[in-house]
Amino acid sequence: MSPVAVSNPAVVVDESARAASSAEAELVHAAVAGDAGASRELVRLFHRPIFFYVSRLVGQAQDAEDVTQETFVKAFRALHKVDTTRPLLNWLYTIARRTALNHLRGRRDWTELPPEPVSDGPGARQEVEDRESVSQIWSRARRLLKEAEFEALWLRFGENLSVEETAQTTGRSSSSIKTLIHRARKRLLTPKNILS
Repeated sequence: MSPVAVSNPAVVVDESARAASSAEAELVHAAVAGDAGASRELVRLFHRPIFFYVSRLVGQAQDAEDVTQETFVKAFRALHKVDTTRPLLNWLYTIARRTALNHLRGRRDWTELPPEPVSDGPGARQEVEDRESVSQIWSRARRLLKEAEFEALWLRFGENLSVEETAQTTGRSSSSIKTLIHRARKRLLTPKNILS
């Protein structure tokens, strides 16, 4: 999308967000009414972000796919309850988080991140190198941080949620999220951990 000169960019962002939420609400209402096409479109729109979020939590690609599928099953069962005035993705993140945590109970092998899809084209090699570097950073963070710290950091910066959205998704307060992110950054930047 190319930038457009406007006197007040916040108005454009607000109108764009309103249009997106309106389209989401229409899809939700259609899916609740039994429209299979609307259901497929919701999965198409949100599968990728939910899968990547879950993969950061559960580690294994197959487990992430299973948890993602279970997330959508649970979401569609409760779709009639969703508040369409709020972003649907945040609601899905909350379901995904709970589903992933249930999956992880008794399991603590958070070591490998699944590979991310790579586009073909002229910059593909650089893209692969950049993704490997980012993947290494997140793997290191997963290894060094407490579960709550990693989750707050991932939702805030990996999924680009606001502090408030991260708090809503995790069921914590905004101040708790800020504290977790501060502790995570501090832990990652200690000399011992920088060299690990």
